Amino acid sequence: MDAGRIGNMNFDSKPASDYPLPDLVEVLNRGFESYLVPIHLNLSQFLTMVRKDSIDLTASRVLLVDEKPSGIALIARRGWASRLAAMGITADMRGKGAGSWLMEKLLQEAHEREDREMVLEVMEQNENAVRLYQKFGFQTIRRLIGLIRKDAAEFETDHLHEVDVREVGRLISQHGLPDLPWQLAGETIAQMTPPVRAYCKEQAYIVISDPDVEHVVIWSLLVKPEARGNDLGVEMLRAVIAGHAGRTWHVPAIYPEELGKVFERAGFEREELSQWQMRLTMLRAASFAKHPRGTPPGTAA
Repeated sequence: MDAGRIGNMNFDSKPASDYPLPDLVEVLNRGFESYLVPIHLNLSQFLTMVRKDSIDLTASRVLLVDEKPSGIALIARRGWASRLAAMGITADMRGKGAGSWLMEKLLQEAHEREDREMVLEVMEQNENAVRLYQKFGFQTIRRLIGLIRKDAAEFETDHLHEVDVREVGRLISQHGLPDLPWQLAGETIAQMTPPVRAYCKEQAYIVISDPDVEHVVIWSLLVKPEARGNDLGVEMLRAVIAGHAGRTWHVPAIYPEELGKVFERAGFEREELSQWQMRLTMLRAASFAKHPRGTPPGTAA
């Protein structure tokens, strides 16, 4: 799909790789102004996201409306799969068809790359975005939730053995859910670097962000299949909290809902915001390319 026109506005897009990195960060931040969870990244955080999540800046797009940068879509790629890692439209262009125009272009290009699927996560409470993705045929895989435990303290004394985060990434790829959200997949975890830390306790493993700061993110918790059902996950959580008392612990809202009970048993509380994990097969994307701007077949209910 080439440049287009909606009303009296001219729409086009350019590869994100054509722009200086600070300009991309600026467009991304403007695209998420007034969002349910405002996003404001600096250049270092943006580069970390690009590396860790396998974002391809040559496949990512900056949306131009009348030649003015008015949005951005970041596309991550691994093998035959791609992920819409972020899509933000500037406030002045929302509700004017910009999101649909850009989404159609992204799907056409994914089809041309011969991708087999595209995945994404979207805030459940962002009803407009959910409807947009459903319109293009994305199907819900599961709900993703976030949890928190504030000012945590435990008295667990068992020793934790620190391990290379790459080892935990390998184990997640081997033993984790086959359709984990992209940010929790073994490939992503293996790309993390210090101050991220990984620990082992018997057959349980955990990956956390820098434990020397007040707010700590739990990126992964894994128990090997043969040891499940023995509360080793709960014991691991209590042990790592005991080693870093007084912190606030966060499970970001990308964690499969069906796996959240282990955190609740360890004293975590579920947060209000949640996401849908969604997937689109490229067979549907092919049909969009043949029927631009029409109602796509197989639209999710």
